[in-house]
Amino acid sequence: MLIRYTAYYGLARGVPGLLNFLAIAIYTRLLSPSDYGIYALVVVWVGLVNVVCFQWIRLSLLRFFPANMDDPRRLLSMLLLAYTSVASLTGVTGVAVWLTLTDESLRTLVLIAVPLIWVQAGFELSLELMRSQLNPLRYGMMAGVRAIIALGLGVLLITWGFGAFGPLLAMLVGMLVAVVTLGASLWRGARPSLALMPELKPLLIYGLPLTATFALEFVVSSSDRFLLAGLLGNDAVGIYTAGYDLVAHVINLLLVTVNLAAYPLVVRAFEHHGRDAARQQLDRNGSLLLLIAIPVTLGFIVLAPQIVALMLGEAFHAGATQLVPWVALAIFMCCIRAFHFDLAFQLSEKTFYQVWINGGAALVNVALNLVLIPAFGLVGAAYATVIAYGVALALSVLLGRRLFAISLITRDNLKVLLSGALMVACLWPLRTSSGALELLEQVLWGATVYTVSAFSMNVANVRDRFFAKRRTAK
Repeated sequence: MLIRYTAYYGLARGVPGLLNFLAIAIYTRLLSPSDYGIYALVVVWVGLVNVVCFQWIRLSLLRFFPANMDDPRRLLSMLLLAYTSVASLTGVTGVAVWLTLTDESLRTLVLIAVPLIWVQAGFELSLELMRSQLNPLRYGMMAGVRAIIALGLGVLLITWGFGAFGPLLAMLVGMLVAVVTLGASLWRGARPSLALMPELKPLLIYGLPLTATFALEFVVSSSDRFLLAGLLGNDAVGIYTAGYDLVAHVINLLLVTVNLAAYPLVVRAFEHHGRDAARQQLDRNGSLLLLIAIPVTLGFIVLAPQIVALMLGEAFHAGATQLVPWVALAIFMCCIRAFHFDLAFQLSEKTFYQVWINGGAALVNVALNLVLIPAFGLVGAAYATVIAYGVALALSVLLGRRLFAISLITRDNLKVLLSGALMVACLWPLRTSSGALELLEQVLWGATVYTVSAFSMNVANVRDRFFAKRRTAK
């Protein structure tokens, strides 16, 4: 079931993910580093507010929907009440901020940012409902509509002279159209009422610690943009964000796809069959995560110059090439922790541990950024992120084992690491070749070596399953 649903979500996220990846290549050729930096800062602010204010609602949906599948209307009504209440508060806050600003460009950004916060929150909440319903087809359609409209309209608005505002307006329109056409009908029958307000307490108790966790994690992943803006300017933010997102979009796309399928299966196993069944499912999930993460991460580290030269505009090349290997390592550690080891706290409903873990990582990140950015420039921010994510991963493993033991080293995981080492050994002599065709050859060669190695060592029983299916077919 895990492999099947991972494949479904891989297809569902594949086209939107490809378009989002393509958007980086296009926007870095159409926008200056400064304009790209402004666009990135607004996206970060919107994301931060979204996490702080709305993440607990999405997490509560994922956690409690499996237990209410037979009749989810009451739960959906509670979630819709929570959404409208928080949206109203953010609207009032947005008006207050707009009234205090005197700079017209900043006021315009606020006018875009507040509706973007609302629509993004509704869009992501609807996606999580589809995920809880194990409906990858509709999930993919909704994500695809958003991505197609956002990229197409974004390019048009940039060419019409909207600058950094173009992609922001396009994001807003893309998500709004997707929610109206594909998301709104999911909430039919939900009736938000103030009478349900007392029943939000269990959702708040579960979700708020996780909200603090995600907010602090957001500090780790995004505070460097604000510090770069203050210390080095918007150009530095644009170059850093382009290099960071180039890596993060790919690794996150692949590993989030596994998590989209895997997390509901873990929760269902835990709810219906207990801790042992959940632990077995987690072992399968972890092997699949590592099987996908290792070759992609190592590929970015070894082939960083070729990837940057092909994918980003020329003004971004020099800075981004230094960043990509470090960012790849940081994103790898972040995803393995968030999608695997942190589940120990969520299944045990001891999510406050994550607050302390991410709080410590956030403090480390901010402190190191203040020291390393002046000393090393852009790459100093990447160094700080790697160290902070390493601290968070170590704490998650050590503290999580006290609550819900999750395997750290398994035989399959060791086979994956060996396959990755063989791939690097075969790619290393080719790392100086440049050009689109050469990069394609390097990627295909590395993928072939890794796949043959993993298949030969029977990682996750792939070899046995392959031959079993062939025997069945005969």
